[in-house]
Amino acid sequence: MTPGEANYRRWRALNISRAFKSLLRPTTIAGTGRAIGAALVLLVMRATHWRGSWRRWMYRATFTADGQTLRVAANHVLADLRDFTFARTSAFDRDPIIMARRQGRRDVWLRIANYLELDETAVQKLMEIDDGV
Repeated sequence: MTPGEANYRRWRALNISRAFKSLLRPTTIAGTGRAIGAALVLLVMRATHWRGSWRRWMYRATFTADGQTLRVAANHVLADLRDFTFARTSAFDRDPIIMARRQGRRDVWLRIANYLELDETAVQKLMEIDDGV
């Protein structure tokens, strides 16, 4: 193989990789209506058992506008969930059944925060949101 052929193959592989990565961006699929691309991505993820990645992608597509910034409505939803799931207060109660239920709610908050990869500053900002809804 000549150096020119090797470079062409590298260039081709790089372009294929970039095209596939662009399909995985939530805004690419949800924003422009690429139903075929979305179906292809979900099919590949389901076939290869990428369940964690698939869930993370779905959470980000729901709550974020461009894969990074939270939507305005998502801020209010997360603020409501913060209060409902005891994210900022202790889940302790004398009754063990009530405490177990509260801890389960808290696990929901931690799961959402994990999938959205919220850092401490983002969580603190959500704690300060006064949702007058």
